Amino acid sequence: MDTPAGRRPSQVTSDVQHFIGFVETTTDALRLIMAARQGIIPRITRRLNDSERRSMIRSGAVFVFCVEESGIKRWTEGLSWSPSRIVGNFLMYREVGERNSHRGVDTALLPPGTSTFRVAPPSSPANTYYHGRSDAGGVRDPSGTMRPSGLIKKTITVKVSGTDHHLVSYYREEDIGRGLLHRPTSRPDIMRLTIPPEMVRATNFRHPPHVEIGPDGNAHM
Repeated sequence: MDTPAGRRPSQVTSDVQHFIGFVETTTDALRLIMAARQGIIPRITRRLNDSERRSMIRSGAVFVFCVEESGIKRWTEGLSWSPSRIVGNFLMYREVGERNSHRGVDTALLPPGTSTFRVAPPSSPANTYYHGRSDAGGVRDPSGTMRPSGLIKKTITVKVSGTDHHLVSYYREEDIGRGLLHRPTSRPDIMRLTIPPEMVRATNFRHPPHVEIGPDGNAHM
């Protein structure tokens, strides 16, 4: 893991400032994963305990973890979710009032709130089930009862230095509409980071971000 000189790797209880906001695009996710690797925002190095889940799982919460470092292969927070939907390079779930059977995964064998991670194959047709703002989410799911003002969970997996890094974010649509959640572009410390083109090339994105070399000689999304 890359961290600035003299800074210890960030822990769940780190005093490093958390990012609270909205992950709208793949580039937003790449910036946050890089920020976690650099110690600018915390990364998760172990499973959250029950108390941490209750206090930290809320609209605007964003979590970044490396499978190899944390040992977390399936992310759980105890909530019930709709089946996943592919939206761009993300998997998205809506909070439901009762557990449902997910197509492709027998969720009866998984604890509530379990998310599996996968990268959508590039040949998959675009999924328009969720619509509205770019990658923002949709309005209903026929598989179960949507929880009023429930959370939306948005996940993405990026391969960095040969290991999978997962980003899990939570938000409510009304919070975006009211301007309560800001993107990583609102954080100058995050925007100063350079995203290595290797982060894009190493991941089998359905919709790879466009990378070009700017006048400064650095790669930009």
